[in-house]
Amino acid sequence: MLSSELIDDLALLDALRDEWDDLALACALPAMGPDWIMAWWRHVAPPGARSRAVAVRDDRRRLVGLAPFYVVPDKRGRIDYRLPGAEFGGRLSPLSLAEHERDVAAMIGSTLAQAQPRPDLIALEGLPAGSGWPAALRAGWPGRIRPVTRRYLVQGAPTLSLDAASFDAWLLSKSSNFRGQMRRLRRQFAADGGIARISTPATLQADVEAFVDLHASRWEGLGERLGPSRIVAMRDRFATMLEDAGSAMRDTDRFRLWVLELDGKPISAQLFVAANGEVAYVNGGWDEQFARFKPAMLGILYAIEDAFARAETRIDLGGGEQPYKLRFADGNDPISWNILIVPGLRLPLTRLRTLPMFLGHALRDHLKRKLPAEHVDRLRTMQKRLRRR
Repeated sequence: MLSSELIDDLALLDALRDEWDDLALACALPAMGPDWIMAWWRHVAPPGARSRAVAVRDDRRRLVGLAPFYVVPDKRGRIDYRLPGAEFGGRLSPLSLAEHERDVAAMIGSTLAQAQPRPDLIALEGLPAGSGWPAALRAGWPGRIRPVTRRYLVQGAPTLSLDAASFDAWLLSKSSNFRGQMRRLRRQFAADGGIARISTPATLQADVEAFVDLHASRWEGLGERLGPSRIVAMRDRFATMLEDAGSAMRDTDRFRLWVLELDGKPISAQLFVAANGEVAYVNGGWDEQFARFKPAMLGILYAIEDAFARAETRIDLGGGEQPYKLRFADGNDPISWNILIVPGLRLPLTRLRTLPMFLGHALRDHLKRKLPAEHVDRLRTMQKRLRRR
């Protein structure tokens, strides 16, 4: 027997911290832990955001499920429920002990159906593509009419299994070209006085500032082709969030900001968060003056060596199949963007308003398959210029 509670008070949500953290660890979802999400709430949540989390307990009052949704009423009146942190592209999901997932989903659905304001749309963004949550929420929704489910985007997410006997054994399993390049880069970096380190409480503030600066600098050359960076757009708020999350997670070693330095100057910074053997790459930045060291690849290499030393099981390199990620990966665990349009009087209007989003993503996917990469980049640049005008 399960029971549920709608939590609309952040203080009450924060009070679940210990149980919540145990659940995030059981699900091995680093970006769904309380330290990360509560830092998001304090520093980068949209203006007017309100908690609509659903906590599910069993008959022993044990927390077996948690969906920490939030709501921001749309200016046009549409009510969307979302999970925090989707703007950073992480792997997100409601939390549940595996043996209770379908029942937890049914409880979450019945609770959201009675929530105020009542959702028009429930977004599951950055969800593992193989997740059963959209179908389970739909199946468990109360009443005769079920929500309309739609998946509008799937993005590859390269992964690396840490099942080799050691870091050296893993490196030996790679191609001779890759192995030789990585060893050469490490030797050159060390010979020039380079140091790789993880941020500490004493260096956290300065390291976060370096991370944001390096990311913003790197994005100046990519933004015209890839579009704006959410991290750059919320620069100061994001930096404060990282300091908050890093301080809260310092005793668990689950917040890992890797910094590469030359002569005391940061040339690269890459952020990873971890939970129960899963290490997730959030983002990074590096100084193009030091491109000869391939800082993005070198930083990941140090993180892999560290993960082997901690006996962790997998590194999730995040959404996007960039070539430098694929050099390390031995698998791909895609993430997807999904919505559930809730039954009710507003369902036809919500479907109509979401249609341009579906058509836009379908068109982009078609163009990516049919056109050369340089033509796609040119279209993106034209689209960005039109939006500015």
